[in-house]
Amino acid sequence: MFGKVICMRTILFFVCLTGLLFACYDDKGNYDYHDINQITISGIDSLIRCDQMDLLHIPVTLEGTQYADTNRFTYFWEINRKIVSTAKDLNVYVNFPLGENEARFVVTDKELGTKAFKYFKINVSSSTAGDCILVLSKYKGHAELSFKRLDKEGSVFTPNFYEALTGNYLGTNPRRIHRNYVPEADNENSGLKIETDHQIKCLSEETLQEIEGNAILDHNYYIKEAQGLPSGDITGFEVKAFNHQATTMEGMMNTNYTCTIAGDEFWTIQSTCVPSMNMWLKLAFMQIRSPWKGTLSPTMFLSSLVESGGQNYTVANMYMFDETVGQFWYNNLLSANNVGVPELGTYSGYSLLFGTHTATKDHAVAVLSDGAGYRMLYMNLSNGTQSVLADFAVPSNIINETTSYYPMKNEAYMLFTTNDKLYRYNLRELENNVAPGNSSVFVELSKWGYNAEAKITCMSVSRTEQEILLGVSRYGDDTEGMSEGLKGDVLVLDLKTGELVKKYEGISGVPVDVKIKYQKWLRDGKEGGNVVDMLYF
Repeated sequence: MFGKVICMRTILFFVCLTGLLFACYDDKGNYDYHDINQITISGIDSLIRCDQMDLLHIPVTLEGTQYADTNRFTYFWEINRKIVSTAKDLNVYVNFPLGENEARFVVTDKELGTKAFKYFKINVSSSTAGDCILVLSKYKGHAELSFKRLDKEGSVFTPNFYEALTGNYLGTNPRRIHRNYVPEADNENSGLKIETDHQIKCLSEETLQEIEGNAILDHNYYIKEAQGLPSGDITGFEVKAFNHQATTMEGMMNTNYTCTIAGDEFWTIQSTCVPSMNMWLKLAFMQIRSPWKGTLSPTMFLSSLVESGGQNYTVANMYMFDETVGQFWYNNLLSANNVGVPELGTYSGYSLLFGTHTATKDHAVAVLSDGAGYRMLYMNLSNGTQSVLADFAVPSNIINETTSYYPMKNEAYMLFTTNDKLYRYNLRELENNVAPGNSSVFVELSKWGYNAEAKITCMSVSRTEQEILLGVSRYGDDTEGMSEGLKGDVLVLDLKTGELVKKYEGISGVPVDVKIKYQKWLRDGKEGGNVVDMLYF
């Protein structure tokens, strides 16, 4: 027992001695000690609210014990686990999903490898659900959609919105924008319709993205609503023309006509919704040919559209043109009847470029072309008494295939644009044997400093008929928008004076159509007798 104690004491003595020896050792090694750089991040709120496709700018303030040397740091911004920027301050367009998005900002010390984090959330709201200006354009040879909010003062145009948001092209060969205000079950036929690639693409009125499961309006939409299947197989549905027309929107009963010329056939559905009863009534007619079963021109127009109180309309017949025989015919929208109208004359070799009802009941204007010249018809389309009231040849510098038209709702004027000029023409002049000419020029692009290459490519008018919107191309003869830069503009003019209200430059490629997408249907912008449009141009 005593021997074991002696042994343990010896061991302890040597352990202590060894420790003393090491304590007295002079360490001559080269060790470089660093202070830890403590970084404080400020300027980022825990919750940031913004709208889709807004420019999100977050300037960051960084403080640290060694932050004077900024070259030693790297940064990245991560949203939904995807790096969107490596700059110190964030500047990105908000193309994140609607709702709440997880985000973080990370600063890294390259020398030490230390990191600082700031976690936050971004709540994204729709920027396209309200009133806005839409521009359909050709850019780099494909279709594109741009927009500007009208429900938010100070907003600017977001160019090429569709591609930026979805990463896809809208299509090619764009033609027109259509707005359907009558809601339908499962969004089958609501929202926006875009004519592109000879088909009708259906976009959500809120997000401007394709409606899942109903991206294309084709023959299947009509077949589903028809009383019976059409005769024969349908091998194609190449859209030539499309028309949405709401006739009643008072809330008790909403009625809408959906009309399509596909190939050389006319397809139509009358949809009536009774909201109080949650009931839909639909009447479909399909594969209607002209009486001569010939080639149809890519346009159609109503013979009359008359206000019948409040926000209600009364529509008449839908007119079309058979190029094979050179004659007009119509469908009454309530049957499969196709009625030829030889009383309006025969125009062999001609195609119908444009037609429209006017402010005068049962009076319409049609523009025809044989490829070499143009003529304008002023017609009485009263049932049983159809006749041509005036027929004029119009020079190609006044009207051609690029001309856009707008008939005034309550006045006998028609606006139209050709090349670099906007015309304001009194249709009563047709009855006085005075055709549109240089005397009808309202404004010219040169007034606002445009050169000879600039052309007006499309036009739209606000529903109150107080402003007119002109789409302008600065691409010259480049009709596909292939050259570098955004050379499409939108001009907002006072319709009564022709004075410039607002000019938006570089918003798109070559504008094909410009429209105001209103959130709510109001006849002439009036509710309860008052104009309620609040548009921030």
